Amino acid sequence: MNGARVSHQPDNPVPLFGPVRQTSLNPTAAGIVLGTQLRRMREAHELTATHSAKLINASVSKVSRLERALSPPDLRDVEILATKYGANAAERADLRHLARRALEPEWFDRYSDYAASWMQRLIALESDAVYFCAYEARIAPGLLQTPAYARQIISDGLRVCEGDQVEQRLALREERQRRFFEQPDPPKGKFLLDQSVLLRQVGTRQTMAEQLRKLLEYSDRPGVTIQFVPLSSSVVSNHGSMAHLRFAPLGPPAMVYVEGDDDATYYVKPDDVERRVELMLRLSHEAAASWRDSRAILLDAIKQYEV
Repeated sequence: MNGARVSHQPDNPVPLFGPVRQTSLNPTAAGIVLGTQLRRMREAHELTATHSAKLINASVSKVSRLERALSPPDLRDVEILATKYGANAAERADLRHLARRALEPEWFDRYSDYAASWMQRLIALESDAVYFCAYEARIAPGLLQTPAYARQIISDGLRVCEGDQVEQRLALREERQRRFFEQPDPPKGKFLLDQSVLLRQVGTRQTMAEQLRKLLEYSDRPGVTIQFVPLSSSVVSNHGSMAHLRFAPLGPPAMVYVEGDDDATYYVKPDDVERRVELMLRLSHEAAASWRDSRAILLDAIKQYEV
């Protein structure tokens, strides 16, 4: 993922191996869990990354990228490291399965030319989270956008009105929404939106009214909460877009995604995650209007655009 930065893997323990995990993880999640387990096994044997690199005749950078799931795993390397780390037959079989799963294509690979490389980890993991909390300061989150609103955002960003790029990016966004919300057990979603999202007109007034009505519809869904952070709030984030993802016990570690202008950082080290989650909690509990007040704010904004 060019441009993406990933902090070190967390130190808190995660259950090691289990058959349920093998069949439920997508390729990206499998790669992350594989790297996490290999690092923990290496550290349990008090081996350095330099030592492991020598075992597979590679650079320390390759070992680091394997452990952080930034490169596709090499099956031979995984076998060698698992043996050196003292993995038993069942553990080696689990690591082998994770490695093979990590090498499989993702559902969004057909959109690879139209999805920013630094967003692909988020796209892969968002629908597999059990809890997803996002903060957005500029526009409605992609997961909540209507087709017309999304088309305007994409077109303005690319400075084109039509064309394959727009259509493919729009199709990707719509499929992300389907995979997130229309699965049998969707993630519990919380969306914190700066009030400026309601004031910044995207497209026509009709486009905005339609988008805001869609937000109202989403807010009525079980497991979905939408709250607005008023302009008068004293709690301010320096980030325009953040997301906190938590997963089932046998999945990847919790992480926070922070988006920049043309890159993103994925934080997974507990201290890094905790600092950013604390900010999101402050935005949620100290700054954001209640669900009832947020609904009133949204209804008022809809009236303004329907005039």
